Amino acid sequence: MIIQNDMKVNVFALGFMALSIYGFAQNQDNNYQSSGPHEQGEQRQRPQSEERPTIAEMLSEMDSNKDGKLAESEVKGPLKKDFSKIDVNHDGYIVEEELNKAPKPEGRPSEGRPPRADEQLPTIEEVLASMKTSETKTTAISSKNYTLPATGQINTYDAVGNKVDNLKSGDAFYGQDGHYQKGQKMSFTDNGNGTVTDNVTGLMWAQDQSTESKGWVEAATYCENLNLGGYTDWRMPTIKELWSIRDQSTGWPYLDTTYFNLVSKDGGEQRDQHTWSSNFYLVNTPESKKRLAFIVNDWTGHIKALDGRRYVRAVRGDIYGINDFVDNGDTTITDKATGLMWSKNDSKRGMNWEDALAYAENSDYAGYTDWRLPNVKELQSIVEYSGRFPAIDTKFFNISKILNEARNADYPYFWTSTSAGSEKISGMYFADYVAFGYAVDHDGADIHGAGAVRFDTKVKNGPATENEERIINYVRLVRDVK
Repeated sequence: MIIQNDMKVNVFALGFMALSIYGFAQNQDNNYQSSGPHEQGEQRQRPQSEERPTIAEMLSEMDSNKDGKLAESEVKGPLKKDFSKIDVNHDGYIVEEELNKAPKPEGRPSEGRPPRADEQLPTIEEVLASMKTSETKTTAISSKNYTLPATGQINTYDAVGNKVDNLKSGDAFYGQDGHYQKGQKMSFTDNGNGTVTDNVTGLMWAQDQSTESKGWVEAATYCENLNLGGYTDWRMPTIKELWSIRDQSTGWPYLDTTYFNLVSKDGGEQRDQHTWSSNFYLVNTPESKKRLAFIVNDWTGHIKALDGRRYVRAVRGDIYGINDFVDNGDTTITDKATGLMWSKNDSKRGMNWEDALAYAENSDYAGYTDWRLPNVKELQSIVEYSGRFPAIDTKFFNISKILNEARNADYPYFWTSTSAGSEKISGMYFADYVAFGYAVDHDGADIHGAGAVRFDTKVKNGPATENEERIINYVRLVRDVK
């Protein structure tokens, strides 16, 4: 199946490689965003004045025995790999003079220091200009286009993260992701050559992330030049493709590490888990940030628009994740691509997670009684990443308007039936939601983009209330097309 790029498909999601012609500078600046333990409080930016350490400061920091020189055992980060090159007199030590003359190491900054933002990200105007010049190009859609995998979540939880079993229809907290387990069971094949095939979507993935963090344009070039498993047609994944391999079974990490390798195995450095998508944040409004692209956090399972240097996991295969909406004329919308029917209208009011589950279970909207609260992969499937605001196709869907924390006109977050957190670390006392309007901080500033997937506590005065952002969210109903 072939489509024209000027349709509702996010043209840039597949064709953005052409941006390399701009020759964006790969210089780094000093603006970057921080990451908290659960990534709920990471919105606050670090001071712009923070500078990289000097050579003397680096030497002093690593010089554990304070003898004024560095043995190989004392060196950390990229310097360790280049130790023999920097130690020009081959005496087994590096001194400040040798450090000053050393070429600037490529790749990650020294351990423990977050990467800086990368100026090679284009502006929205440059991205849109590139898209306009690519309108005549065609893109092949996968034969398995938008076959939705399940999330992998089979357990059910109460408002404070405890597992609850044997719930029946009508019980509090019935209707969760773990009850319905919708979508095809995830299935992967390790090809034994550094690649993994997703048997549900048909996509082939690189088993490893890039070994070094990269700017967004640099990540595209990396994928384009990758020769892995005997294949050379690798590309950067779209956000919907990257989301298809999310594993919500137990949390932290949100990826099946039987098949996929992570840069950091313990999640200790959040940025080590950030994986670039090909989707640039194209919402061009005064409130939105510029020069951001969407990432997936493989550890906490978020989708957010960020800048800086991240990692990339290459994919190959025809494009996956193209909607095919039909307005049924009865206030319902069918997506022929996923086989799901949606309510054209939302709940028109917010509610906590328990009430959202009950609202969906008890609904007889448009004469149907088998509605449910969508899981996180289902709800994310109708997000529009092509620059629309709100991030949904309003030719088909109606969406309520709200005033956000800054008292600015905005659109709601929408609950999913999927719990979030970690069974081993935190408990599953969060629930995922999708931001179809701005994903804001406590002051109402758009910091993660329309189309972000985040989580919050399920009920007021629940666990982690110090990080509470917005627990009264809206509902959009879903059901299977029979």
